[in-house]
Amino acid sequence: MKIKLLTLVAVCALAGMVYAGETDGVQPLQAKGADFVDPSGNVVRFWGVNAVSLFPSHEEAEKIAENMASLNINLVRPHHMMRKSTDWVVTTKCYALSLYEKNSRDPNKEAWDRFDYLNAQLRKRGIYLAFSLHWSREFLPGDVEIDETDPADAKAWREGMTEFVGWNWKKKIDPMKILPTFDERAGLLQEEFTRNLLKHVNPYTGIAYGDDPQLLTIEIVNESSAEYCLICNNTFPAYFKDKLQKKWEAFAAGKGIEPGVMQKLNDKKALMVRCDFYRKLDEDYFLRMKKLVKDLGCKAAVTYSNLWRGENTLQMQEAHSEYIEDHAYVDPRMAQSAKDLVSQKSQTALLNKPYFIGELNMAEWGNDREKMKPYRTMLQLGASAYGNLQGWSGLVWFSWNHGDRALAADGWSDQEDRAAHLGDIVRDGMMLDHMRTCGMIFRRGLLKPSVQPITLVVDEPYRAEEYNGLMKSKYSYKPGWQSIHAVRKTFGAAPAEQATAEWMTQTPPSPLVSDTGEIVKDLDRKQLTVHAPQVEAFSGWLDKDAPAQLQHIRIKSTDGFATVVLVAEGKEPLTEATRLIVSRTHIDTDMKDIDGVAIELHGLKQPDAGKEWMIRLTRSRANAALLREFVGVDYIRVKRTAEGALLLPAAGWHECDLVIK
Repeated sequence: MKIKLLTLVAVCALAGMVYAGETDGVQPLQAKGADFVDPSGNVVRFWGVNAVSLFPSHEEAEKIAENMASLNINLVRPHHMMRKSTDWVVTTKCYALSLYEKNSRDPNKEAWDRFDYLNAQLRKRGIYLAFSLHWSREFLPGDVEIDETDPADAKAWREGMTEFVGWNWKKKIDPMKILPTFDERAGLLQEEFTRNLLKHVNPYTGIAYGDDPQLLTIEIVNESSAEYCLICNNTFPAYFKDKLQKKWEAFAAGKGIEPGVMQKLNDKKALMVRCDFYRKLDEDYFLRMKKLVKDLGCKAAVTYSNLWRGENTLQMQEAHSEYIEDHAYVDPRMAQSAKDLVSQKSQTALLNKPYFIGELNMAEWGNDREKMKPYRTMLQLGASAYGNLQGWSGLVWFSWNHGDRALAADGWSDQEDRAAHLGDIVRDGMMLDHMRTCGMIFRRGLLKPSVQPITLVVDEPYRAEEYNGLMKSKYSYKPGWQSIHAVRKTFGAAPAEQATAEWMTQTPPSPLVSDTGEIVKDLDRKQLTVHAPQVEAFSGWLDKDAPAQLQHIRIKSTDGFATVVLVAEGKEPLTEATRLIVSRTHIDTDMKDIDGVAIELHGLKQPDAGKEWMIRLTRSRANAALLREFVGVDYIRVKRTAEGALLLPAAGWHECDLVIK
């Protein structure tokens, strides 16, 4: 076997610009139980974004990293870095980390330089990385040289791959992902890429990625499982299809059954054996790649894949993964139904494993999509609040960008507006309004974790023979309990009392109050409220009555939809804080974004003699800049009501800082 090693050429022109690790914001973290902890044992949570096909210039990278850090982002998940993204990248010729000329192995040196410099800038600001070992890679016929076999086999592989890459992307995307589970050349290609990625020394940090604590997690492949791919009747060119069938026949023979054509079985026993075969494809490949990562000395936590792919795959993850990741595109109106983000994702949140939502945003599909869009800020507050209650480790929004199509030279976007831009949050003014405040809630753990968590135990059998069975959890609790208690799943012998437990048999009444007493979801009023020592927040539809449990925020409007978040910037409670951050948005009854909801803040610290509460506008950025230009100062005095409450300006802002000066 002859392996051609991919040489990643370090760019030396700026070799002197190396950031010393001890001066950067990252530190070694480890997965411990359900959390990531620092060397002192403190829990670390991650408020992140996906960065899709992002290859900025050095100047842009510095600004992008600074902008992300300003929004409390502390993790970036590079995505589609091996996809030739000519449709998303419009201002540079860096489309992927590979040149994709003769093969998928030769590096695009400029793309690697841009990738490295951005990662160094993120590191400098304490922002961690979540890597993939696939990144939407497409194998090419020229990759045949990775392995020397007989000429006939090499010719057949090359011809099969030529056909494969000619397919429409929708037809080939899932089969291409699972190819390394049964094709040795594809497996060797992935091993080669993993070695080169983890041993590659970033010239701007002086540290190999595999040795750098900045690299927090590694997924083997995104949104994939052999069982899902093959139950959904995906296929391959004849060369690969025959290879897979032969592997199935050998496996079936070892189990003492007649194999038949793998994807056309009807016999119940054969279907169950096929489930085991599908799992073995994934498990063998997972363990192969995980061993390689560890043998290279990399300490990043490893998982196989993400997104719900059935109990069989999830049990494999429990056995071998060091953290669990799922993806969520959901109805953002979390106070409208007992079913929500958390009820969906608790089917994959495993006991004693750190848990990430690695792609999070509103649903991309469905007849209600247009009706959902104006209310997406509720998802930000709901995810951060319930993420704390559930003890989740990471919320990673999808996505900051797709290529450079929406990015400006300052690292923001010159196309920012108030519309939903799921693929380019950098354009979405409404989501940017609450990224900083909601990020503070989640990262700092400002809400308590559940004090009475629920563990749902799944016992054998849990194999599925068809798609509907694969997509359904074996056991489901009644929706609503996830708003009261944390819910985690594990595999084993189900306790006898589980089937008759209140949370399995009864629907809890509205309002749904968390077992910490800090979060209230009122399904009748469609309101979500949060109150804790350092944070108070509201998201929902306004009515004539004050929202439940709010002690500091008084919203003077009585109609439309509002999201208002008040956070203490320091460690003091709101009643003693001298620095506060407020974010707000308001939607009228016609679902139109309007300029501001009237807010009073009560019960805050009274300034000492000679000092005042002062306000500085921070969003929108345009209005904040305009105010500085005309007034010439950052801070102006806040008006007071007759009761002594702070009366925030009615219009012209979506986020502000308040400080006693």
